[in-house]
Amino acid sequence: MPQNNRQKKSNRLKNILHLPLILVRSVVQLMYQYWYIKRSLQPYLSPFEKRNDGSLSKKDFDKIRKYYGLAVTGILGESLCVLRGKGMTSKERHTSTFQASITGLIDDYFDEYGMTKERMQSFYMNPDTYNAQNDAEQLGLILLKESFKYHPDTNSLVKLMHEVNQAQADSLLQEKGNLTTQQLKNLTLFKGGSSFLYFRSAFHHQITDKEKEALYLLGGITQFSNDIFDVYKDREAAVQTLLTSTRSIREVRLYYNQLIQEFKSKLEGLPYKNVSKRKFFMQYSLMVFSRCFVCLDQLESLEKTTDGAFQLHHYKREELICDMEKIGNLWKSLVYAVTI
Repeated sequence: MPQNNRQKKSNRLKNILHLPLILVRSVVQLMYQYWYIKRSLQPYLSPFEKRNDGSLSKKDFDKIRKYYGLAVTGILGESLCVLRGKGMTSKERHTSTFQASITGLIDDYFDEYGMTKERMQSFYMNPDTYNAQNDAEQLGLILLKESFKYHPDTNSLVKLMHEVNQAQADSLLQEKGNLTTQQLKNLTLFKGGSSFLYFRSAFHHQITDKEKEALYLLGGITQFSNDIFDVYKDREAAVQTLLTSTRSIREVRLYYNQLIQEFKSKLEGLPYKNVSKRKFFMQYSLMVFSRCFVCLDQLESLEKTTDGAFQLHHYKREELICDMEKIGNLWKSLVYAVTI
């Protein structure tokens, strides 16, 4: 048997053996983060839920509690701690949670309230003097200041926030729908990559240039992953992404897998223990990558019903939304997690 085949089988066996523990650990970590949000973040949200001036919806609060605040810290943050081999400190969890909580609000500032890059810069550079226009901005300022409270390096943070702001402003071009495939790829990587370097700054262990490269790529892949699951939402909002622009899901899958393998190669070159790198990749694969391959399977099956070409506007809502609560999809996800 060729060496590479033996190695693949060996790696797959190790993944299968590690999967139950990683699955249990991931669930426990998410449950703990959910509890932490209720204890430490909810007190800041409750007054705005009661007095809402119309700028904040139930969806906004759900995004904070059940999506960004939960996933950024509970998946990315916990995976970073697995990688370094040391658990998350209380200060790191506080910073990470409040950083994540702002993310969904900032999306709305640009998408719904006409935020400009210049005004956004004033928002995070001068939060004490910024004149909030509504409750959404007022809540954002409070969460932002809390995210600064225990941050280990506020000087480097400014540059990271400039990058995130630029990426957010650039992403408005997706609403015009005239970007080339290469422009979409670059924008997807920039938007996700800049965000991940910002999120990584909450953690106090030193970051190397190689880790910056790896996490920038991982952020881009994660943004791509969001686009895979949001294909219906983006179609309805007329937002151009790689998924809403393609005529071939197979090409999307090949590019997605290519990025993952490139990240895997960069991960192997980082100065952490091999076992920690394996657990990191396995945990992230389980929570993100594997689920996207299940979704791509579903989209590729749709493609076969329309003469072998992906024709986005021909499909119904329920055909484009991938339900990961279905037993069949969960099982496929577990299989992908040990084979990626």
